[in-house]
Amino acid sequence: MYKFKFDKDTFLSHPLLTSLFVMDFSLLLFTPLIRFPIIISIALVCGLVYLSAQFAVKLHEVEQAK
Repeated sequence: MYKFKFDKDTFLSHPLLTSLFVMDFSLLLFTPLIRFPIIISIALVCGLVYLSAQFAVKLHEVEQAK
């Protein structure tokens, strides 16, 4: 089983992507209260998947370098 270690330095070294990730996650978390149009909700989910994949690749690179 793969053991995931959270590396805060990876997130801190990419402040723009981290802030987009946190903002996107928080908007989707409160979507039932805000009621976005469906197109915006789909775009937010796509952005969250993209940023999650980007951070997964960066964290994998850090693990491989160690």
